[in-house]
Amino acid sequence: MITFVPNTIEKIQIEMDIMNSNQEYNSISKAKKIVEESDILEEYHESEELNVIRLLIKNNEKYIGLVDYCLNNSADERTWISLFAIHKNDQGSGIAKKVYHEFEKIIRDKKKDSIRLAVHKNNKQGIYFWNSVGFVKYKELEYNGKPHFCLEKEITD
Repeated sequence: MITFVPNTIEKIQIEMDIMNSNQEYNSISKAKKIVEESDILEEYHESEELNVIRLLIKNNEKYIGLVDYCLNNSADERTWISLFAIHKNDQGSGIAKKVYHEFEKIIRDKKKDSIRLAVHKNNKQGIYFWNSVGFVKYKELEYNGKPHFCLEKEITD
């Protein structure tokens, strides 16, 4: 059973384990394979400032991933996923799609009709995943000096 629990600073080691299992993503997003506690703490503080909701993902009792999202992005009043990561050991099993669909239900229950995200242009695995769950590209941009695709999915009933 997929559940979402608040990701608090006390669970920093769980987050580090998930993130550091994804060294290819870390290389793309942070230009280093291993994130450190200071990187995670920086994410916590930035998330607080931006009203980002940070959740850990559990499959039964095992932590398998994390999702960070903003329900009402101040720039466009849309819901944005800022991070969606599944532990490397759990990838390829179909669990990421199950997790995403459960997450989408949460957003739909909050009466939102779409979800947006930005994915690094050279994150081929991420682009493939997001396209497979129905996201489509609506623009390209450069963020922090790196090219990104902005993707969106309509989630109306």
